Amino acid sequence: MPKPGKSVSRRQFVKGLSLAGMTATLGSHSVAGGAHSHVSTEGKKAKNLIFLVVDGLGIGTYSMAQRWSLHKLGKPLNWTNLYSNPKVRRSLQDTASLSSPVTDSAAAASAWGCGQRVANRAINTAGDGSVLKPLYQYAKEAGKATGLVSTCRITHATPAGFAVSVAHRDMEDEIALQYLECEIDVLLGGGRQHFQRSAVAESPEWPPIDLIPEFEKKGYTLAKNKSDLMRMASSFRLLGLFSESHMPYVIDRRHDARFSEMPDLPTLFKTALQSLGSSKKGFFLQVEAGRIDHAGHVNDHSTILQEFLEFDRCIPIALDYLKKDPDTLLIITTDHGTGGCQLNGVGDAYIESGPALDRIDQASASFEALESEFRASGRFDPERFSKATGLVPTEAQSSAIQRALEDETVEYLSSAMTKIMSDTIMERTAVGWTSNEHTTEHVDLFAMGPGSEQLSPFIKNNELFGLIVPS
Repeated sequence: MPKPGKSVSRRQFVKGLSLAGMTATLGSHSVAGGAHSHVSTEGKKAKNLIFLVVDGLGIGTYSMAQRWSLHKLGKPLNWTNLYSNPKVRRSLQDTASLSSPVTDSAAAASAWGCGQRVANRAINTAGDGSVLKPLYQYAKEAGKATGLVSTCRITHATPAGFAVSVAHRDMEDEIALQYLECEIDVLLGGGRQHFQRSAVAESPEWPPIDLIPEFEKKGYTLAKNKSDLMRMASSFRLLGLFSESHMPYVIDRRHDARFSEMPDLPTLFKTALQSLGSSKKGFFLQVEAGRIDHAGHVNDHSTILQEFLEFDRCIPIALDYLKKDPDTLLIITTDHGTGGCQLNGVGDAYIESGPALDRIDQASASFEALESEFRASGRFDPERFSKATGLVPTEAQSSAIQRALEDETVEYLSSAMTKIMSDTIMERTAVGWTSNEHTTEHVDLFAMGPGSEQLSPFIKNNELFGLIVPS
């Protein structure tokens, strides 16, 4: 998992090459790996593309959420209802990258975004270093409006894979600059630090930056909170930056008054549709629930559930839009699994697995938020921990967490806490994990609208490009 906020400066990447030169290189795209896809591109192409992606959704996470929804709400997830929708085509997707059977988000998004598999960490850059033309440049050339929405930094790997090309995903300052240059019409998410930042004395590799005036010169309206967003939703060019880094988790937005002006993902999605929907030649919009992946890396059971449930609320919004404008292709998928989350059998004859569902969603803070609190005080607070998670640590567990807090080599206290508490988490919630890393299981891909009938029952991730690229 990359360090939060890690970036590479523009100077390190460009090395004397102007951004105009980079744009010219993007325009002279060459296919290093042969044909983009075996998926037929014959027939009608949709005017619009809505691409909904859950970053890091493994089948175990979805299955847990489905069981929770049936148990707590008495109804299936919107995701589950896609299986029985006769207008939806379904495919099983192979998620490997060029360099590994286990992809990262940069390579996965690039596979969709340029039609070729690239190495992990690269974004639309071939193994020989050549720059590959991203999907949104094709969309722009076709006269379409473009939008990116994410609960992560908007410069993070998944949104970037649709729009730009960089040698390494950590080059987020450069990604923001390329967004400006190629004029992505709607940008909504976190990551203000890569658009506007004062000098950081202890980090000389992070120079000051202020792209906001440059965006405003190109006609963008800036939104900093939910109230701004509601007022500016009709703006055609919209830049919404709602946090310095990633947006807070759903569970923290819900229980912390400091985040009352933080928009949720369905609101961001609706706003983007309202802004882009007036484009006469159509639009391409990618919407990412990015922090499911982060919760998976940490093995945070309650947080990953709430993140996915928020994404699930976006599906009816998309389906309603297709009723309004049927000339729209809808893709719903994930790039890979993360963590290997599973609801397991616990108790005699597994009878405790059902009641455990009642306890999964009782948390009021993410492990990330608790890490921030404990690091600020320098002390692990068992009472605060129990109140926030519903987990009661033993003295041995409390001591182990305190040692991890004091250990300067422990980069993520949140992961250390879930690891130390793993047996207790399993006993109380029936949730277990295989790792803190990405996984390689094949994943669902749903398609609906013009062109969806061309979807094969089984595809490689890069083969989707042929279905979605404009003619």
